[in-house]
Amino acid sequence: MEHDADDVLISSYGLAATEFAEQVCDREIVKDTDPRAVCTSIDDVPDSIKTWIKLYVTDLYERRSITEGQDSQIRHYDHLLDRFIIYDRVLEHV
Repeated sequence: MEHDADDVLISSYGLAATEFAEQVCDREIVKDTDPRAVCTSIDDVPDSIKTWIKLYVTDLYERRSITEGQDSQIRHYDHLLDRFIIYDRVLEHV
């Protein structure tokens, strides 16, 4: 029963990691509506993005019991997304 709960948790972490990767890159990983998407099929997702997502999920899972405020550790794998980040974002003036 505990393994089933972990499977659900890990799946939700995978979705969250993918959404965060898309936020960091400022575009979809797999094209849905974004013409700037990295790829058009889940089969074509670059290995570096898959690796980043797996490492992020691992971090989330291993740190699931850490209390708020202790999440200041630097992720040493963020560079895996660098070549997919769109840096010419138009910033709105607030």
